[in-house]
Amino acid sequence: MTQSAAAGPEARPARARLIDAAIAQLAAEGMRGLTHRRVEQRAEVAQGLVKYHFGSLDGLIAAVLTHLADAELPDVLTVDDQTRALADAGRPPTALFAQARAVADAVRARPDLARARLELYLHASRHPELQGIVKAARDRFVDRIAASLDGPDPEAGARMIVALVDGLLLDQLSAPEALVDEMMPTYWLIAGAAARSVPARPSA
Repeated sequence: MTQSAAAGPEARPARARLIDAAIAQLAAEGMRGLTHRRVEQRAEVAQGLVKYHFGSLDGLIAAVLTHLADAELPDVLTVDDQTRALADAGRPPTALFAQARAVADAVRARPDLARARLELYLHASRHPELQGIVKAARDRFVDRIAASLDGPDPEAGARMIVALVDGLLLDQLSAPEALVDEMMPTYWLIAGAAARSVPARPSA
């Protein structure tokens, strides 16, 4: 077998192919397309492998959300102390905007990931039993962002950023606007600055 053949889709583990197929189904057809058989057909695997690998559709959804977080977490924009100090002094380095633009470009280049994730979020709004799975996936983004914030309440600030980013993504996926796309890096940087000013929550 040649190296190129070994790297083909058929050489990948069935579990990984099923997760990729589920994401593609969600992006193309929404939740109505996320059935055992359609996912297995897209993945070109034997019938019954969704149940074998994930136990149920909810198990597949949990695996997809974990995979999406793994794929999208590297795109989270974080700012180091030196860059933050320069920005606070009114001298934000040009590299910071370039970094934000690179992140926006990376997200835009993989719209199926955001489309699949947001489909699952909306599905969970009607299925409370899945909300714990969604929260666990979302909290990974919150934790990553909060670790780079130095305001009074990093977690609250991070949750604001996550909500804002998801809102912008949903807005652009539903009806793309060129101006929003152009300004996306700026919006994210403004959100990051605002998140540092979120006041501490009053004690109970």
